[in-house]
Amino acid sequence: MAKKTLDFEKRAKLLVCIVKKGSVMDLTDACRETAVTLHFSGIGYGTAKSNYMSYLGLDEIEKRVVYALIPNYCEARVLKAINRRLKLYLIGNGIAFTIPLSGISSIVSNAILSTPFREETITENSANSQPEKERNKMHELVVAVVNQKFTDKVLDCSRAAGATGATILHTRSVNNKQAEQLIGTTFTQETDTIAILTSREYKTKIMEAIRENAGLKTDGGAVLFSLPVDSLIGIGRFEDNND
Repeated sequence: MAKKTLDFEKRAKLLVCIVKKGSVMDLTDACRETAVTLHFSGIGYGTAKSNYMSYLGLDEIEKRVVYALIPNYCEARVLKAINRRLKLYLIGNGIAFTIPLSGISSIVSNAILSTPFREETITENSANSQPEKERNKMHELVVAVVNQKFTDKVLDCSRAAGATGATILHTRSVNNKQAEQLIGTTFTQETDTIAILTSREYKTKIMEAIRENAGLKTDGGAVLFSLPVDSLIGIGRFEDNND
């Protein structure tokens, strides 16, 4: 165990939760009981194919999107606490997933990592990892920032490419003139940020569909990127796209 401890890098990680409006305090309480965490909450809007609406809990359109910074060595315990407190194992109660970070303020990181470290957390997190057989079904978060007039078009083409739902945040393009000159396009001020959680096998198809229908070379002007997802709870095994 000593060698494992030496090899284990303690760092902060991003936790993203999409939950019902009334669940934010329970969510943050579950995190705080487990580790030192930092939270931010905003309003999102869920959308899914009609046959997935009740499954994903998106019949309640307005959602709370909560971002939290957590210690990576507490990841398994934090997710377990959230799952227990919010009952995310029940269909429709929400989802939670983690994303690795490439950088963070040292002041914030030191505060987050003040959570006592237990060597057994290495084993806990390892036990949480997916077996090799399921590794090809790991998930990614596809993000598209698009002209609001093209939001429906992005949703339609992403569904056709295999997406089962999305969360929408109303956003604005702010002070981007320098980047616009270099990119060769002008972004509309009113935008939507569309986040699509999908299995890795559908990521490229979804991104290509959005690019073709609303990409930078179209009036949609979508800026596209994707993020790896480490752990996921809340929607069972996120089954393949079969009705």
